[in-house]
Amino acid sequence: MSSLLTDGVRAALGTVVSYTAPEPLSRASIRYFATAIGADPDRWRDEAPPTLICETAQLTGRSAPDGSFYLGHTWELPLPVPCAMFRGGNDYRFWRAARPDDVIHTTWRLTNAVERQDSAGDPLLFVTAEAAYRAGGAADEGDLIATNTETMIYRPRDRAETAQVSADRPGSGSDPTDTEDASEAAAQEAGLGIAPQATVERPAVERPAVGTNLAPLVRRIGLPDMVAYGAATWDWHRLHYDPAFAQRAGAAAPLVDGQMLGALLGEQVLRFAGSHARLARLVYRNRAPVLAGQTVVCSGTVATADDAGFSVDLSVSVGDNAVVAPAFAQLVW
Repeated sequence: MSSLLTDGVRAALGTVVSYTAPEPLSRASIRYFATAIGADPDRWRDEAPPTLICETAQLTGRSAPDGSFYLGHTWELPLPVPCAMFRGGNDYRFWRAARPDDVIHTTWRLTNAVERQDSAGDPLLFVTAEAAYRAGGAADEGDLIATNTETMIYRPRDRAETAQVSADRPGSGSDPTDTEDASEAAAQEAGLGIAPQATVERPAVERPAVGTNLAPLVRRIGLPDMVAYGAATWDWHRLHYDPAFAQRAGAAAPLVDGQMLGALLGEQVLRFAGSHARLARLVYRNRAPVLAGQTVVCSGTVATADDAGFSVDLSVSVGDNAVVAPAFAQLVW
């Protein structure tokens, strides 16, 4: 089969697309999202759960969905054959909480494309994009809320299947669990302008002990849960609720949105942290799809702890199979 990494795809690298949300984020959107991921909506009255703005299609302001009924940002890549796209993983950095009255400006930049082969020798195209979310200003202004480095995996539609994507085929040529602060450098290169963080006094709370296991977050994700999450994130992609569409994409059943698993990991670590810490970074790699009706178990272990905060090694499994790994979260007091 011919290469997916065409000259047209290479020429698209560096493309920048910007959106300004047509309305403030709103308390209603925050409450709906918190409810959809199983969070306490009363905790999130005045600010959003961290991952919301990285997951919602509300921010594009689009009123006409694409052919898959998706309202979010997409890259129309000049691929040589029809391809199915699956999310490979995300690296979220959070600089401050999103608030109900924030009107958010999003800037996306297409940064990298790498071709690999699966175990059958068929091509896989790993594409990396970076986003910055700001409030109260244009693309290079305003108050930076979060950044997102996202990996998308494209495979020929006639080869699409629910087989696991090997973890030794990263989308950007780097390990997403690398703790070097590469996301700041990448964002600066992309013109995203990450601002320095203010120094705050740490509350007098006891550090979690290294090796402490977080309470597992266990959830059966049925089709109604997937529809609720899709509505909360303005994401009506048919892959997540239409069995016939999912089967044409090579899936045995509608697929759980990979970002929902990131939202559940964020909820798990914040339940553990309580009000004494905030989520500063969440990195996760999707290894295998989750189908409607399956039960996921989110697990975590405290990896480091000091006067600045603590980190947690995370994973998501379905039965004996890891569907998200590796993953980690960094929290600061």
